[in-house]
Amino acid sequence: MSRFSMSGSRLFVPPDGDELPVGGHILKSLLLMILMIVLATAPAAAGEAIDVRAQLEEVPYRIQVPADWKRGLVMYAHGYKMPGHPWNPIPEAVGQVFLERGFALAQSGYSRQGWAVEEAVPQTEALRKHFIREYGKPKRTFITGHSMGGLITIATIEKYPQAYDGAMPMCGPLAPALFFFKDRVFDMLVTFEALFGEALAKEYRPILEVAGLPAPAVQQALDSDPALAAKFALHWGLREKDIAGIISLNQMLFRELSQRAGGNPIDNRETIYMGFGGLPGLNGMVGRYAADRAALDYLQAHSTVTGEIKDPVLAVHTSYDPGVPTCVPCWYDKMSALKDNEDLFVQMYVEAEGHCNFTPGQTGMAFDLLREWVEGGKRPEPGRIE
Repeated sequence: MSRFSMSGSRLFVPPDGDELPVGGHILKSLLLMILMIVLATAPAAAGEAIDVRAQLEEVPYRIQVPADWKRGLVMYAHGYKMPGHPWNPIPEAVGQVFLERGFALAQSGYSRQGWAVEEAVPQTEALRKHFIREYGKPKRTFITGHSMGGLITIATIEKYPQAYDGAMPMCGPLAPALFFFKDRVFDMLVTFEALFGEALAKEYRPILEVAGLPAPAVQQALDSDPALAAKFALHWGLREKDIAGIISLNQMLFRELSQRAGGNPIDNRETIYMGFGGLPGLNGMVGRYAADRAALDYLQAHSTVTGEIKDPVLAVHTSYDPGVPTCVPCWYDKMSALKDNEDLFVQMYVEAEGHCNFTPGQTGMAFDLLREWVEGGKRPEPGRIE
């Protein structure tokens, strides 16, 4: 395609085109309008699929545009990656869910891994703008993401509502990050140590401070009192087989967040713990911690979602998720209602066990429901996705 430029009252086609005389401003405007249409539709008209892996200001990304591009775009926010592990785009089968529907797909790898909400929100937005510069403005733009990417999805559409038509957070902790880390991560760790600390090897105590807590060491402590372990699992809504792995994971999450935030962001000095079969003396056994103010501010900044949305949001979860249980995304249902936005949020589920355990078919069904909502005004009924 030739490059066009304007100079004075003449339209030029460099470097080998003929100079075109312009009879007036109307003709000039008409030619520019035609040019804009041609440029905007070039990728769709080319008939060739595009798959670009590159960097935007040293941040890795992948952009895919199908051969039959229908001028739609899906921005994808990936979930938690352990620091030091390389970023990989979503599996091809999941990406094809959007591509086969004629949507382009853009994914940022973020400049840093771990609890990367701070980096992910602006870098996803930068990639969206880059897509527009390279391929033209889409007719429809959606955002989706798994796990931490679900929270990034919500944070993004709250911050940039004018950029999107809808959002589909999947298996995400759809609550203020402070709530999730305090109620699900931190409290699970300190109550586990209170109840099973004596059976835990000394090199893994105190568990909030050690470099790592391997699941076998956790399981060994749980095996010291199977009846208490069963109560612990019931309290946290977990299968007994999942407790050790989740505690090990939560300890890693908390340590990484504390290092990133520059201290402990959680305060539990005023928390009154209950449950576990009415164990006497539990509150006297739990370790008490004061939050570091700067670390708390960091966690609140990255991110405290509010329920303030202007576009349809369809959230999807599994019926049993040991990492992000269904009680967590239900927070957003309440927050959106408090903002009088309950008509813009729908929570649905698939009958499955595991974190983000969705089939490509279920993902496609959810996306189709969101598109029907955006394009036709048909709000999905909350409930099960088959």
